[in-house]
Amino acid sequence: MGICIVFTPENPRLYTLNSSAWLIMELCDGRSWRSLERSYFATIEPSRSREVARLELRRGIEDLIQQGVIELVEPA
Repeated sequence: MGICIVFTPENPRLYTLNSSAWLIMELCDGRSWRSLERSYFATIEPSRSREVARLELRRGIEDLIQQGVIELVEPA
């Protein structure tokens, strides 16, 4: 696996994402929370339990939002 470097233009910074954060960013493509969760679980199981994976996913999304890498968009 390579590395993922993300640039946030609104607050000019570079972030190097670990593999979990990179996966989460790639999965944040407008899909529903349930779809995001299913896809994340399908990719990382059985290396983590669902409880650990769910916590990791939530924290990862919170971190990416805080850094300005992704943004929460309400459904239309």
